[in-house]
Amino acid sequence: MNEKIAVRDIHAAGVAEEFDRLMQLDIDDLRAHEDAFVDTACPACHGDDVPHAFVHQSLSYRRCGHCETLFVSPGPTESLHLDFVRSSRAMEFWREHLPADMKRTRRPMYQERVAYARDVWARMGVRPQTTLEFGAGNGEFAEELAATGVVERIVLLEPQALNLEQPGIEIMTEGFEALEAANRSFDAVFAWELIEHLIEPDQFLRVVRQVLKPGAPFILSTPNERSVETRRLGTDSSNILFDHVRLYNPASISTLLERNGFRVVELCTPGKLDVARLQGYRAEHPDLFGDDPCLNLILSDEQASAAFQTFLQQNLLSSHMRVVAVADGEWRGGKTPLLRS
Repeated sequence: MNEKIAVRDIHAAGVAEEFDRLMQLDIDDLRAHEDAFVDTACPACHGDDVPHAFVHQSLSYRRCGHCETLFVSPGPTESLHLDFVRSSRAMEFWREHLPADMKRTRRPMYQERVAYARDVWARMGVRPQTTLEFGAGNGEFAEELAATGVVERIVLLEPQALNLEQPGIEIMTEGFEALEAANRSFDAVFAWELIEHLIEPDQFLRVVRQVLKPGAPFILSTPNERSVETRRLGTDSSNILFDHVRLYNPASISTLLERNGFRVVELCTPGKLDVARLQGYRAEHPDLFGDDPCLNLILSDEQASAAFQTFLQQNLLSSHMRVVAVADGEWRGGKTPLLRS
């Protein structure tokens, strides 16, 4: 459990070049439908003070002047984006070529998530019998949770078919509509690294509200765009990626959840790789750090680097964000407004 996770364990260098090549092909396919792109207000607060921020990987980004959410706009509609995700060459390549040893080295990350979930349940006095995970990826978290034996039934809403070894795991591939039609409810719901991929987050949160039992926790994680690593590296940060169409921060994810009738119980940024990524980037691009003597002092000292990572975690400045919320308010969600011409 205390095994250290390195950057290379999360992002395999051996497949990066081919992933990047396929990613650009995916983007080219998406841009072939630019005539169907729409320009929207902020997906978090629905504000219309959203000036242009930059263009990256041929996609335009806006930043909300109120809550600082960074998002792709003009961008694809929800249906167009779903088609894009389902046919993505890059994502299919990633799933097929995730090295076996990388799955092993990533295991501590999923074990830590299970430990965190169990700690949340203990603090909230919850004893889940059935849980739901949206966007389960390759099912690593579900398998680690199933191995503990603390949950009787684990349901995964995941479009790809998975062959998982642990008993007690059910996979639904039909999507939100099938889940709503099934009229099921759950003692806990998870969405690890999912909401940044969704064009219309309100619709997703409406479904979450529908399937959560009263008082049940919703645990989600997402990149924190208002982090030192992301702001310092800019478009070279791994958080700013072609399928991360909405990038939130502690204030904006709270606004989004509260507008959709959730009460935030806990919000933290427990990331562990910010300093390592900054050090790696500096090693590759030393010229870009020449005007940053203070950061250079920190990154060059082992003790200072460790203390700096702790500082980022404790001050909501790490690039990994985690939220626990309960749906006990009024839903005031809706489709993201279009910008007026």
